[in-house]
Amino acid sequence: MFIRLVLQLVIFWFTVYVINYTLLRFPNTKRSYIRILRSLGCHISIGNIGFYSTSFNRLFYQIGRKKPRLWKIWFTIGIFVAFITAIFSCSILVFLPLKYIYDRQQPILFTRQNLTDQNIPIENDRDKLWIQPIIPGVNVPLEELGHFFLALLVCTIFHELGHAIAASVEQVRVNGCGYFLFILYPGAYVDLNEEQIQMITAYRQLRIYCAGVFHNMVLVVVAVIFLLIQPFILRHFYIETASVARISKDSPIYSLLPKHSTIQDIDGCIVRTSNDWYQCLRSISDRHVLDSTGYCLTQAEIQLLSSYTEFNQTSNYDCCQNLSQKNYCFFYHSKQNDSQNGACMEARSVTNHPRCLLQSDCSRQGSDVSCVHPFSSDNITRLIRIVHSQGPAILFVGSINEIYRTISIQSYKAKYSFISTIFITDIPLFFQYVAAFSFALAFFNAVPCYALDGQYILLAFIEHLSPSLYRRRHKNLVYSLIFCTTLLIVNISLAFARYFL
Repeated sequence: MFIRLVLQLVIFWFTVYVINYTLLRFPNTKRSYIRILRSLGCHISIGNIGFYSTSFNRLFYQIGRKKPRLWKIWFTIGIFVAFITAIFSCSILVFLPLKYIYDRQQPILFTRQNLTDQNIPIENDRDKLWIQPIIPGVNVPLEELGHFFLALLVCTIFHELGHAIAASVEQVRVNGCGYFLFILYPGAYVDLNEEQIQMITAYRQLRIYCAGVFHNMVLVVVAVIFLLIQPFILRHFYIETASVARISKDSPIYSLLPKHSTIQDIDGCIVRTSNDWYQCLRSISDRHVLDSTGYCLTQAEIQLLSSYTEFNQTSNYDCCQNLSQKNYCFFYHSKQNDSQNGACMEARSVTNHPRCLLQSDCSRQGSDVSCVHPFSSDNITRLIRIVHSQGPAILFVGSINEIYRTISIQSYKAKYSFISTIFITDIPLFFQYVAAFSFALAFFNAVPCYALDGQYILLAFIEHLSPSLYRRRHKNLVYSLIFCTTLLIVNISLAFARYFL
């Protein structure tokens, strides 16, 4: 999926470059093409398309001049929020490399066998990283690209809107604003009059510089509040159930499990909500293969269904030996032979029988009934039966992590057919992206680094505290910016290394 996305991006940008070069190359098209670009405020370069406009300048001015006193109070609060965010961000950036060094020095306390017993946590350690790259096609499903782009664009525009309104409140002219697409990531910026900024006091500068971080944090709060109150709103229009919200195209059961179908049962674990679904997955993962769900079969049924039987089977031997995709190896203990036996049987026929966990669960059905369990030599591959509302039960063979990674479950389903599902799928997903991206923008922009808001916030703050200190210790401030910039680069590099290596 990721390679296909990269190829599509290469083709797209190559096409844009060729068309742009061709139109500029020939005299017949060059003049009219340049006129169109200028009218749109568009500029095109390799991997970048940008637009610049002055159309919103009057709007920024009008917003900033309405109730300026309230706006000043608002952006003064933003200074304190930005400083709290900056302290938090710098603390995290210092803590994470130290934590990484500490973790690397810890002895390995668990053997490989112990680690494989915890299937989901081991394979999803990268999801626990505090800072991780967001790359479509890698950790952002391609079907969520619309939510991804829209949320990122909203967050960047809201960030720059804060700067623009704050500048208008402080009577600093907004020259214009721009929007761009860099390779795959959209963004926005505002062009402020630097001379007018330098003429106002440092405290008024802080209101402008901190406005972007502040607005992003406000957006985070709004998104979180929406996600918290959403379940209470949905209860009036939706019923509580475990409905399939998304299934990735690379899922082994993509063609078998319809979207919006209701999950009823997974491997004997009753599912009513999305929380039940994930708890069941965790429960199945935590159980050893010897404790997995089995099925009660008589000795006659075992003999009838078996295409191959292995007596005294060892724990690392698959009795089916890839005889058929429909068959699966099951182990059991018979009354005649107390040792572990293996039988290669058709999986669907076996899973239609009553479930069991222990041999005693089958004893009330007869003395010759055995509890047969699916076989796994690595304790990772499982045979899992998923019961849903729109078809026969699905038999999945593989890692629990494949189900966990490729299937998303939501807890609500529309009561009436005319109610759209976007309120339980697309809109909450959009707000999740908004919360994540907006917090990331606030987090990184608050750090005193070159080319980020934190650089200007730090300089304006020092100048506000002591103008003489700002002039005398300007070199030390440069060293501080270099240190923080290096610290940020180290953390980003570690994030990429720990995610991909």
